[in-house]
Amino acid sequence: MGQSWSGVKKELEENFICDSLKGRVKYFITHYHKAPDKYGRVCIRVDNKEVLHGNPYDFGVKGYYAKENEIKNKLNIPDREFVGNRYLYDKENEIVEDMVREMAFKDGVFEIYDFTDAIYEYKNSNIIDSINSENMLVRMLAVMDRRVGKRTLFKLANEINEQPDWLKFFYKLRLDAEEIKYK
Repeated sequence: MGQSWSGVKKELEENFICDSLKGRVKYFITHYHKAPDKYGRVCIRVDNKEVLHGNPYDFGVKGYYAKENEIKNKLNIPDREFVGNRYLYDKENEIVEDMVREMAFKDGVFEIYDFTDAIYEYKNSNIIDSINSENMLVRMLAVMDRRVGKRTLFKLANEINEQPDWLKFFYKLRLDAEEIKYK
């Protein structure tokens, strides 16, 4: 990201967030330096309650590796095999892995790098591109952005049911904060 986490956090919580949510939404990232993989976690708190989190272990704990293997077995996709300077069956494996990763994302399962990548995209895109992004984390950040006006929020109120459950929470949070009705 090119900036310290404390600087990014301050930008997200104070500069980008709409007035009606200022002080209510907090972002948290940590890396466990003594952990063998130095991984950590990310979470978003609303009114001091953790409502969304990501870490590298949820993918396995929630069964996505098993789902990935199940799909690969059904499709008879062999494991990657390194030969010379490339992998055989890389593309086939990658297609299934991306599909399962998308399933996990819709369930709110993601890692720190997904979140930091989303922040980078969000900060380097205009608000219209962010609110329409394929990346759900970017849309989450954008829906709480001060640059999203009432007309856009009224349109988003009609799209709320198309969102995954975890993202609906953030749409509803913003709409409720602005006293905009939705179905």
